[in-house]
Amino acid sequence: MTKRFAILGSLLLLAGCQTDVPQSVADSQMPPSAGVKRELVRVLKESDGKIGDFVDPQISSVVLLEPSTKTYAFCIRAWHTQRKHHPDVIGFSFRGDRLLGATNNEPRCRDSRLRYYPYPELKAVRGLR
Repeated sequence: MTKRFAILGSLLLLAGCQTDVPQSVADSQMPPSAGVKRELVRVLKESDGKIGDFVDPQISSVVLLEPSTKTYAFCIRAWHTQRKHHPDVIGFSFRGDRLLGATNNEPRCRDSRLRYYPYPELKAVRGLR
């Protein structure tokens, strides 16, 4: 599972070389579904979910990343307790309710047009080892 997640994450990294979100992608924003939120928590639990000490986790709106394959993307951001000035961000891609990959420090996650929502479900996996 972890190997598949890493391979797909690297593919997303290669696809994510542009820094700005196109306006059409920004316009496709919709709140994340409960299924997407649950899937991320499930994947973290299955992979031992070691995600560190953070406060105020947030999940972004979902955007249509690739219309031809119906691939969507969202971001997670959270502030670490010791580095409160700049949040860590991770970009995720998915199809249906299944995660395809992730990219740490995804620049598109810092786009000011992207809306974020509280994500308290993520705190439940923080202490997993």
